[in-house]
Amino acid sequence: MKQDVLATLWLIIRDKNGVELQPYPELRDHKLTDCNAIQNAVDFYLDHLGKLWILDTGVIDTLANPKCTCPPKVVVINLLFGKLVKRIDISSSLLEANSLLQTIVVEYDLGGNTFIYASDASRGAILVHDMSSGAGWSVIACGPANGLQISLVKRVAHTVLIVVRLHHPGIVELDTTALRRRDSIAPLTVFGEHSKPVVLLGAEGYYVYLRHIECSDVLVWNTRDPYNASRLDNIHSAGPRLATTSVAGDPLKPVLLILDSDYLTTLRGNTPTYHKITFVNKKLH
Repeated sequence: MKQDVLATLWLIIRDKNGVELQPYPELRDHKLTDCNAIQNAVDFYLDHLGKLWILDTGVIDTLANPKCTCPPKVVVINLLFGKLVKRIDISSSLLEANSLLQTIVVEYDLGGNTFIYASDASRGAILVHDMSSGAGWSVIACGPANGLQISLVKRVAHTVLIVVRLHHPGIVELDTTALRRRDSIAPLTVFGEHSKPVVLLGAEGYYVYLRHIECSDVLVWNTRDPYNASRLDNIHSAGPRLATTSVAGDPLKPVLLILDSDYLTTLRGNTPTYHKITFVNKKLH
């Protein structure tokens, strides 16, 4: 959240006159210092039930003068009705003074229980919240980093969490059953530890979407095959001065939505960020 920005979660509306952005669900849901409202949405996760889970750090003006207006929380929006339906406070016992919350995913286990996983880059931890009991705990996944990205990926008999430390080589895989057991340190598998560092862009089913940190080409890894950085399929190139920041699958169509932007230009100055959304047929890979 930067000064004078009305919201950090927006709905894209396209009509014959062009594209319009609207604060989502409503502008009042982004009122600063109102801890029932969204302060700074840094990431979100859309589940198969049409619920949007939003990670709100509660810290605004993060680039120039960081200020904590509210404790961190997870906000749940029902997309069918466009309404906030739940707020989950992140326990202060799971956080440190310098905690850097960055990404969120949500898993439903075979028993129908819901678990929230959020990354804390400052100490390489995954914060776990059990929606059934209301309990929360943290699991150390790796060393501290400037960024810690996570995605859920299917395996044949279970689900794993893919973890990437920004600017560090290697892709970490954690079995989510270990996270739910409350192990303080989870067993893990590392792929590509001698390959170039990557940026995690998203995942769907067995597929992980990523790019090398110095390159804008979007690569896809079918996790049913061994990881080989030199044999990943290239499905998209962002173009000059742009970098891909996110890849997501359309739940109703065989299409990927790829978001490119020039956010690095915005970080270096005070210019608006240019965004481009590209639709790619999933059948291409």
